[in-house]
Amino acid sequence: MMAEGLALEERIQRLEDTEAIRTLKSRYHTYVNDTDFDRIGSLFATDASLKLGYLMPDEDAIVGREKIQAAFSGMKTSTTQSQLKQFLHSHIVELTGPDTASGTGMLYACYGVHADSYIVSGKYSEEYVRVDGAWLFQTMNLALYFTVPLALGWAGTKRHYLVNSGQDVPEYDPLLPNPAV
Repeated sequence: MMAEGLALEERIQRLEDTEAIRTLKSRYHTYVNDTDFDRIGSLFATDASLKLGYLMPDEDAIVGREKIQAAFSGMKTSTTQSQLKQFLHSHIVELTGPDTASGTGMLYACYGVHADSYIVSGKYSEEYVRVDGAWLFQTMNLALYFTVPLALGWAGTKRHYLVNSGQDVPEYDPLLPNPAV
């Protein structure tokens, strides 16, 4: 939905809505990075769905705010995960209606499992909904580009480690030097 031809008040509202959604997204990553997992559920609509790819125990989405909250609260007691720091960039928001929007954002993350360090990269695709004046996540889906041990790097033929779902992930051709440099 383009802002051209809208009244000034409508254009300002669109800017405020876009900024509120970006704040929602930033708040999610702040809660994750600060291990404030008990607050994450409050960012999701009651019937929201969350899918984090093969990082989840199975490939099914977690549906419902309470189940999403329980999944994140369970991370507080994890004995295998030592650190999780996520860095979002290139967040694009598109308002699709007066109370709905969609967006994408690129993820770079550092993840610790026991004493092993991993680097993670992926793309979030999300839908947002305004409920009682507040923007919330309706859906959050993460497609992972790679999850590899830091010591190995991400350019090898195996780019997916930490696969918890049992999903088969492909091997890749090695990345070749860029001929443009």
